Parts: sequence; structure tokens; C-alpha cells
Amino acid sequence: MQIKKPQLKIGEKTKIKANINGEEKEIVLLYLGGDKYIAFDAYCPHLGCDLEKYGVLIREEIVCQCHFSHFSIKDGKPTKGASKKPLKIYQVKVGKNELIIEG
Repeated sequence: MQIKKPQLKIGEKTKIKANINGEEKEIVLLYLGGDKYIAFDAYCPHLGCDLEKYGVLIREEIVCQCHFSHFSIKDGKPTKGASKKPLKIYQVKVGKNELIIEG
């Protein structure tokens, strides 16, 4: 899915609705600076906490502060905490004025 590049400051995140492979999803887009973004499902697979509110990036992990589940930013696998299910991570390709998010 292609979207207009949002105006975010480094470390800011926003929730977007995206059509990925024909399925409507809510995704959190986190801006890391330059042309680097991370995109992931908006809700924690453990108990469904909103990761736009409760998700933080610590080094190479997304941490849900509800129950402190940690997920790798590379593949979404749980690395620590209560969740046994992975967090879906999406590829983000950066164009001049747009982002392409792929599942």
C-alpha cells in the first residue's frame, strides 16, 4: 500500500489504516529519522493493548508497556515477557514523497 509520507519528528509514531493484501489493518508507523521507518500491527498480540499509546522502541525491540512484552523489530518474534505470539512487522520502502508498506 502506498501512502503520503507523514510529517513526523524523530521518534514520533502515528496510527494509520492500511489495506495490506486485501485486508484492512491498523498499523503503527514509527519514524526513526532520515529515510528509516518501522511499521507494525497497532495492537499487541498478547492482550490487544494499543501500541500507538503503549508501545516504545528500546534498542532493537518494540516493548508493550501494558505487560512488558518485547518484540524484535526485525521479525516481530517475542524476545521477552508475556506474549508468545509474534507482532506483525511490515516492510517500509521510502520514495520521494510517499511510503510503500508491504506485508
